[in-house]
Amino acid sequence: MSVYKRGTKAVFYMNFIVNGVRVTRSTGKFTKKEAKLVEAVEKKRMMVDGSLSPREKAARMLLSAAILKTYDERWKDNKDGDKARRLAEKVMDIVGDIPISKIDDDVIKGLIKTLESSGVKGATVNRYLATIKTLLRNMQQPWEHIKLKKESKGRIRVVTRKEESTVVNLLRNTNHNSRRSHFPEVADLVEVLVDTGCRLSEVLDLRYDDINFETNLISIWINKASKPRSIPMTRRVGTILQARKTTGASKPFTVNRDQAENAWTWVRKTMGLSGDKEFVMHALRHTTATRLIDKGIDLYTVKEWLGHSTIQVTERYAHLNPDKLVHAANMLEI
Repeated sequence: MSVYKRGTKAVFYMNFIVNGVRVTRSTGKFTKKEAKLVEAVEKKRMMVDGSLSPREKAARMLLSAAILKTYDERWKDNKDGDKARRLAEKVMDIVGDIPISKIDDDVIKGLIKTLESSGVKGATVNRYLATIKTLLRNMQQPWEHIKLKKESKGRIRVVTRKEESTVVNLLRNTNHNSRRSHFPEVADLVEVLVDTGCRLSEVLDLRYDDINFETNLISIWINKASKPRSIPMTRRVGTILQARKTTGASKPFTVNRDQAENAWTWVRKTMGLSGDKEFVMHALRHTTATRLIDKGIDLYTVKEWLGHSTIQVTERYAHLNPDKLVHAANMLEI
């Protein structure tokens, strides 16, 4: 029999096979008639599911399940994979645990409105939208209706050589108290950042195993663009990293991000630049790009040096060296 009584409470169970899959579980019903109805509904559901394509099946998946699946298949091995999962989960908190096929224009508009009303800026809204686009693409669902908001490119803050010298001197040569005992180490960090163009996390995570003093190269294996790259060391960087190599040390730097940012905040305040919100540590990366371009290095080389995902990211620095345009204008004079 496909339904039968089981247990002391005489609950009816169902036992059948559909598309080669056996189902044996409680119907939750105490009469045979009701149990047969539950069985019929379940059989129909399984037969319908069996006729669906993988894309159609995915469309029925709840957002929570899609997040777990996308994390396992796409995000977990990426440097920012956990961050992507958290962003997707925040989206779910806003729109609900709905089937992903329901993530249409109205849902996206509602998401944007909620985020903006809570004070989230355009660039951050785009990170939420990009995360959902990735999820839908991974689940083979329509994603083209999600359009990122236009972001203001803003001013590229470059640290002058005079500012760099002041920062390093303040960190290295000031008589610091015990709470600021790590500031001289941050001075070394600043010089390495400005000469390599690395992201802060890349240098903080750097290990001596990834530094080759014979070939004069630093290898960055894990980064935002998920694209390993090698960076040549300047003499200053090589000297600093070699000097910091103590017995048993696996990494050049022992400070964490919070300590580095705290030191930079102190420097900015000491220099009277608290109001300059763009005078941040990441400006050191902009500074590297600008100095390379000022020396005539082409954009594609700068792209590879900095590890940008696309040339479009690097192109924002192109206007900083108008020499090629001047040369072009001179050609028109001939």
